[in-house]
Amino acid sequence: MAQRPVDRDSESPLYYQLYSVLKRRIVDGVYSVGDVLPSESDMIKEFGVSRITVRRALSDLEADGYIEKRKGKGSIVMRMRLERPLTVFNSFSGDALSRGDRPGSIVLSLTREQASAHVAEKLGISPSEDVFALIRLRLLNGRIVALHKSYVRTDLGFEMAQDDFGEDTSLYAFLEGHGIVLDSADETVEARLATSELRRYLFIDEQYCAVVYKERVTYDARQVPVEFSENSYRGDQYKYSIHIVNVTGGK
Repeated sequence: MAQRPVDRDSESPLYYQLYSVLKRRIVDGVYSVGDVLPSESDMIKEFGVSRITVRRALSDLEADGYIEKRKGKGSIVMRMRLERPLTVFNSFSGDALSRGDRPGSIVLSLTREQASAHVAEKLGISPSEDVFALIRLRLLNGRIVALHKSYVRTDLGFEMAQDDFGEDTSLYAFLEGHGIVLDSADETVEARLATSELRRYLFIDEQYCAVVYKERVTYDARQVPVEFSENSYRGDQYKYSIHIVNVTGGK
């Protein structure tokens, strides 16, 4: 008889073992997005656990965003959200690669244009000055998850052209390849309603749907702002996490 994937002799609760098995199957693609998980009865038979154990595992999977329980249909596998720590300074590509995911881009345009008042303020330049404007759709494992608009100052000693950027080109790697030492960044994050432009580019069907909107100013080693970006992520596929330390020592 094949060994069951849950161990009654383990110190881990049975519901958590079942949760872990189902989560791993979802992450590994055994159950794909949109699939219906096996019924409670089938899980009871496969894993040799009680209905209460199955329901607790499914409840935790739903709370963590892996599934959605729908009346009359069962437990549906949902798209997993890209998670990014708030305190880590990295590029979209760097974040993805560090997790073993495959980043990608669709370059919509790269132009030299006059900076708007908002962009000029963020980059510390005059509104009469030009910037390089790079507009890209960002992909994760072949799926569109974001629209990035990056504005780079033009007094850095090199030109930028659309041919410089392909599906796998990182803007940060491009800048560092031209002698720019990136040091830090300031970021703001908020929830916004998707505009008609975002709904079109990110394939959002709902008229009133939230996106995760992020602005970032990236500085070089001299603390000169070299890039300002406006980034919009599908709200159902992106989330942030943060580790908080008690610096007061109190409760």
